[in-house]
Parts: sequence; structure tokens; C-alpha cells
Amino acid sequence: MDVNNNKIIHHQENKLNYNQKQKSKTAKSIPFSPSITSGIVALLDATIIFGTGILIFFLYLPEAYPIFSLYLGAMAISVSMTLISFYNAGLYRFRSLTRPESKIGKIVLLESMLFSFLLSLAFVFKITDEFSRVWTVTWFLSSLGLMVFLRICYYFVLQKWGQKGKISRNIAVIGAEQHGTRLLEVIDQQKEPWMHVIGVFEDRFSRVPTRIGNSPVLGTVNDLVLYVREHRVDDVIIALPWSAEKRMQEIIAKLEELPVDIRLSPDMVGFNLLNHSFSDYCGLPVLNISDKPISGWDSIAKTVLDKSLSALILLMISPVMLLIALGIKLDSPGPVFFKQKRYGFNNQLIEVLKFRTMRTDMQDENAEKLTTKNDPRVTRFGAFLRRTSLDELPQFINVLRGEMSIVGPRPHATMAKAAGKLYQEQVSKYAVRHKVTPGITGWAQINGWRGETDTEEKIQKRVEYDIFYINNWSILLDIRIIFRTIFVFLNQKNAY
Repeated sequence: MDVNNNKIIHHQENKLNYNQKQKSKTAKSIPFSPSITSGIVALLDATIIFGTGILIFFLYLPEAYPIFSLYLGAMAISVSMTLISFYNAGLYRFRSLTRPESKIGKIVLLESMLFSFLLSLAFVFKITDEFSRVWTVTWFLSSLGLMVFLRICYYFVLQKWGQKGKISRNIAVIGAEQHGTRLLEVIDQQKEPWMHVIGVFEDRFSRVPTRIGNSPVLGTVNDLVLYVREHRVDDVIIALPWSAEKRMQEIIAKLEELPVDIRLSPDMVGFNLLNHSFSDYCGLPVLNISDKPISGWDSIAKTVLDKSLSALILLMISPVMLLIALGIKLDSPGPVFFKQKRYGFNNQLIEVLKFRTMRTDMQDENAEKLTTKNDPRVTRFGAFLRRTSLDELPQFINVLRGEMSIVGPRPHATMAKAAGKLYQEQVSKYAVRHKVTPGITGWAQINGWRGETDTEEKIQKRVEYDIFYINNWSILLDIRIIFRTIFVFLNQKNAY
């Protein structure tokens, strides 16, 4: 018993010390995305081919400007075929970019084949005389050399940034026994400095040592859920025997509400592999259980849409907002804005802005009592703002601050209830909504699940539609929701 107590004390010390170090470390590092890294290399390849071709043309053939479009066509064909062939050959896979020395031969071979194909194409169409031989050979050799040089430089930059902690992929491992130990050994052997194991979590942690290799054992799976709420974790890898299916399903159920990628390490027995794909992880094939929604390039696209559209909308509606502010002041005494704490991304509290619609002496900051039809707390002007959803306009400021998105699950107040119970008590998967940034409007709202949630069915349906949005997100879906919102919100009758 004393031995177990000592282990628990050591685990708690590990957790406290590591938490302090992790806060300062993750504050400096940028979340490392393999898909963004691969995309950047592809864009740079295209830039090199176009850039070298155009530069050589204007340096060597300025007098041939009338046929520049012909040269530009050759460059466009070369870019298209290079990107397609490199992609199909796996040269844009992240593992290929971190092992450039093994891929240089393939790059040279593919580009030589492409060059030969372009020459054959020009011969077939009898346009070889239109192209300068010096330009053609110089363009091929310079673009090929720069693409090879790019990959070498990119590799060394990644290594340097990883070693300095500028970029990191933070990994939590579940399982401190044989499978977990083997997984940690594989990750250590790869010596990829951006791959950072933040710690090991094990429900039977009193039976395991305080460290597994270089990684501390920080607690149970429940501790991991709390840890993710306070720190950035990108991947959770479950390193348990796949024969322990029931235990694994219980763990996955706890993790599915978190904004992380969930993977299973190899153990090819006892688990149903249907409907799941594999991916490469430090050279190790892992089973994909759940991916963080809206990550990588998708996250960049959504952020650009949010920021640019919010700035434009705020500029356009600023006169309307000034008139609303004046109407609030004339209707009742008190501030123009109402600030309310609500749950945002990863269950973190954010301060949501709204135009004030209630009397200041009757405001409900925690939303313990939902608004109803003819609610005496709502001012006359406030009722109009709520009915038309104009009270939500200040939330475009929240979007610019990065706390909200234009489209996403609506953020709920901390004490919001349905049928006398907190939302999270009514719906088992309620916290899954917090895997993405909350929105001003959402899929649930344009499908009629907006306004009062006085019954269990209403909050269950709202969460059901929110989860559908998370699982089926796309930029086109966001745009569709935005356009439908304009028409739906002006005609809804259930906003009080």
C-alpha cells in the first residue's frame, strides 16, 4: 500500500511540474500541420516552375514578347503535370518531405520524363521552332535544381524550428504497458524534433512506473480530458491491445468530445477494422478513429472567410449599429452592450457580446431562466431586436477577436437549461459541440431549432444538427448557411 501511495505522489509531482513547463513551452510553439506543410511545398514547386520560366524568358528573350503566351502555356502544362505526378508518386506526403535524400532520384526521374513528354508534344504539334533551345534547357535544369534545393532547405528549416520549439505536434499516449512502451520507442527512434510526447496516461497508473522512457506518466484518461482543456494537444494515440475492445470503446467515448485527432497504434487482433482508414505516423501505420474537425488548410480557409466577411459586414452595418445603440439608450437606461460568459471552443469560457435587450435590473447573466414569449424582463425595443436577431450583430466583433466564427454551433450560457436540467445533463454528447469554434448562426438555426429550449427534445435536436454540421463541414456548407440565414432569421417566430 505504501508503494502505491508513493507512486501516486510521484505521479502528482510529475503532473504539477510538467504542467508548468508545458504552459510556457506550448505558448511559444506553432501547431504543426503535415497537410499545411505539404501544401506549402506544392505551392512553392508551382512558383519555381513559373518563376524560373518567366525570369529566363525576360532575361534572354525580351524581343520574343509577342509569343510569350505560348511559353506561358508550356509552363502551365508543366506545373499541372508536375503537381499531379508528384502527388501520385507520394512526393507530397509528409514522410517524403522529411526524408528528402531518398526522394531526389524520383524527382529527377519524373521531371526528366515530363521534359521528354513536353518535347514530344511540341514535335507532334510542329511548334518546336517556336521555342528557344537555350530557354528550354535552362528552364528545365534551373527549375529541377531549385525544387531539389527547396526540399533540402525545407527539411533543415523544419529540423531547426522543431529543435528550437517553434513548431510542435503535441502527442498524448494512452497506455503505459507493453504497447505504449513499444510506441514510445518507435517515436523516439524517428528523432523528429517537432513530434513532442507531452506524457502518458493510464487508468491503472498506480501499477506503472512514473516514467516510460523519456515521457512522464501524468494520470488517468479523465486527467487527460482535463489536461486538453488547459493545454494544446494535437494527437491522442491509444496504445492498448485491440482485444480489449470494451475498455477501448469506453476511452474513445470519453475522448470524442475533445478537439484532437484520435489514433490506435498497431495490434492486428481483436478489433473491427471496418469503416476506418490507416495513416502514417512517424513511419508507423496507425488506425484513424477520429480526426479533429476543421484543421489544416480547412482551418485557414474558414478563418480567412470569417475575418474578411466580418470586417466587411461590420463596415457595412456600422450605421445600423449606431441607430440600434441610440434606440437602446432611448428605450431604457443602461449600457448598450450585454456581455455574457458562454462556453466556446474546447469548453473554454468566452465573453459573448450582444445588444442589451433586457432591463438592467432584471438581467440574467448566467441564463438560469430562459426567455419566453412576452417575457417581462425584455424591453419593447429589445423584443424587436430579438425577433429580428439584430441583437446578435455585435458578435461579429467576437469573430474578429477569434472567439467565434460566423457559422458554427451556437454558444450557450453556463447555466442554460432545458426542462429544468442543464444542457449537458440532458444530452450525453452535448460537449461534442465544443470541438469547433461556436458561431453566430448554424445548421440548427436555419433548420428551425432556434429560440426557446424548454423541452428535452428541442435541445437534443439542436445538438443533433450541430453534430451533423461538425461531421459534414465544408466552406460551401458555411456559405449556404450564411445565405439561408439572411432569409430564415427575418421570418422566424420563435425568438423571444
